[in-house]
Amino acid sequence: MSSSPSSSYFTTHTLTYLDAPDSPTSLLVDKRIVPYLPIPKHPPRLTPLGEDGTTCFEIRPAGPDKGLGMFATRHIPTGSLIYVEHPAIFAPAEVPLTGKARSSAYHSLSEVLPQHRRDELHTMANCRSSSECALEEGILCTNALALELGLPDDIDIEAREYGGVFLIINRCNHSCGPNAAHKWDLASFSTSLYALRPIAPGEEITIIYTDVTQSRDTRRARLSSHYGFTCLCSFCTLPSPLLEESDATRAALRDWRHTRPTFTGWATDLCRSDDFVLQSHMDALTLIEKENLQGMASVFVRDVCLCWAMLGEEDEFKKWAERLLELCEIRDITMAREVRGWLVDPKSKVPKWGWRKKQRTQTSKKKMLDDSPSLESYFSPMLF
Repeated sequence: MSSSPSSSYFTTHTLTYLDAPDSPTSLLVDKRIVPYLPIPKHPPRLTPLGEDGTTCFEIRPAGPDKGLGMFATRHIPTGSLIYVEHPAIFAPAEVPLTGKARSSAYHSLSEVLPQHRRDELHTMANCRSSSECALEEGILCTNALALELGLPDDIDIEAREYGGVFLIINRCNHSCGPNAAHKWDLASFSTSLYALRPIAPGEEITIIYTDVTQSRDTRRARLSSHYGFTCLCSFCTLPSPLLEESDATRAALRDWRHTRPTFTGWATDLCRSDDFVLQSHMDALTLIEKENLQGMASVFVRDVCLCWAMLGEEDEFKKWAERLLELCEIRDITMAREVRGWLVDPKSKVPKWGWRKKQRTQTSKKKMLDDSPSLESYFSPMLF
């Protein structure tokens, strides 16, 4: 790690990596947080290579007015890791500097990079003009992915929201039905790009730039104002009746995230039917598949998996646990580790395995006893 002053507020800092010594990161950060920056570890996983030593994608022109894009060169299964990368530059969302001091601070980000990273950075999309800001600031505004630093709450600083530009991952274009997502790992200061569903050879690999549960018009307005383009993905170009249906479906899914019946609430509530959560979540997953929003699926799949566990249905549990493992392999390493343990021996590893089934059986037996005719009923008075 090294630092150089760029203003009285911020410093330009450099992170280097053992796994990628020729690909350092240049950071513009409040100098008070430098002691809290990680000493990068190796990423949890490295970019997978094929037998020929190449990645599963290529970068090439994506079409008129789209610039470059990332395209699969071979089949990529659901949940598969596509690429692991350290950011080239990293900066706060808001920098309280103006004029030359601001331009100088942003320009210093690229100056400390090796020539090959600086040259590649300068080819990234930029929706800001030179009269608005420095080149590096424009590239950050156009490309930066939001990244968490996990700073303590008691540090008295204004700049807490940060973003980074990735020379490869940021070549992914936007789609309102994306087939990939990215996961930030602070410990290694790297992001992993992974598949949300199967990606065919030649298919473009896409991510999201905005909240895709909003309506088409809202999505387009934000993408136009922030990134300078009009989305022409298959969901934004639907004919009128289908577009209205898509907007309604996405609104329902947005609300579902906050209002859905949860496994926790259902698990011990025997007043609810055994399929109460299952039916609700299966309906949601159907809508998710319809809109290609598989990035929302994991929370629903997890609940479905646990519902089958509480019902003691091993075959259904294993089927959904395998699906959950696919979804969380990259996104949630801790959950993936737990699910693998479940699959080894569900009956002993999953908490409260079969609890509802046992309770239903006990309740049924008790009801049978309560409903049994009493001895007196056999000697009740005759009506005639």
